[in-house]
Amino acid sequence: MTMLRRSLLSVPGDKEAMIAKAQFLVVDSLFFDLEDSVAPQSKAAARNLLAQSVKRDAFSSPFISVRVNARNTSYVGDDLALLSGGLGREIDSIIFPKINSVDDCNWMDAELASVEKAVGIAVGTIALDAQIETAQGLQNVNHIAAHPRVISLSFGPLDFLADVGAPTLHINESTQVIINHALAQILIAARANGIEALDGPTVDYKNPETFERSALAIYGMGFDGKWLIHPSQIELCHKVFTPTLEEFKSAIALLKEYEGQGVIVRDQVMVDAASIRMAQVVMSRGVAAGFTL
Repeated sequence: MTMLRRSLLSVPGDKEAMIAKAQFLVVDSLFFDLEDSVAPQSKAAARNLLAQSVKRDAFSSPFISVRVNARNTSYVGDDLALLSGGLGREIDSIIFPKINSVDDCNWMDAELASVEKAVGIAVGTIALDAQIETAQGLQNVNHIAAHPRVISLSFGPLDFLADVGAPTLHINESTQVIINHALAQILIAARANGIEALDGPTVDYKNPETFERSALAIYGMGFDGKWLIHPSQIELCHKVFTPTLEEFKSAIALLKEYEGQGVIVRDQVMVDAASIRMAQVVMSRGVAAGFTL
């Protein structure tokens, strides 16, 4: 693990003040949104603003993305033209919403190859973050995750609930059942294909307890990070998805003590290869977060 994406902050593409503020935020990944957070009548202005504002070196975040509109919309062609006009050189990935099948990935792969040629970068440079928001997308999630350009799967809970016919978009006991089912499938598909698994946003950004509860649950499942909709969520997100120094040191000590043995007993608890793999994850996350061995 060479880079952490614990936090992915959404910035509406038509909000100039928010884009300016985002330059100085210490967040693992920024994405400028052209989809749901931008009204139809504002999408053209948002593209113009991003063309002028998004320069890789202007932002503290090490990973810059743009969320384009879905394939079946009338907007995505203009989004791709924006990338071909130069913005494609300034980003690391595009977030592709409402993917239903690997055919959508193949289509976007070809479109991105055209973008890359237009801006003079190597084909394959721009990664694809796949957003699972439909029943069909979840059904095909393993094939989507296996696409060579896809580097992550992320979950869009509200669109997913609407697509499966849930009677409410509020997270309650009933809707949480279907959400947990989707999250488990997304996580397993991501891990089987060696890519990141990312949770969607917690929309109640004024309630840190709600955010922390959601983040802890998703971290406990094994997810790598979470989408954010407000800068106030960054610090807490990093706290949840980063091992403490004590956890990091304990993992290092365990790995040194184990060193290829089949099974050891530590603090009256059996430690086997599965425990060692978990310790290796903690170690790699700690190193990526800046801890030293």
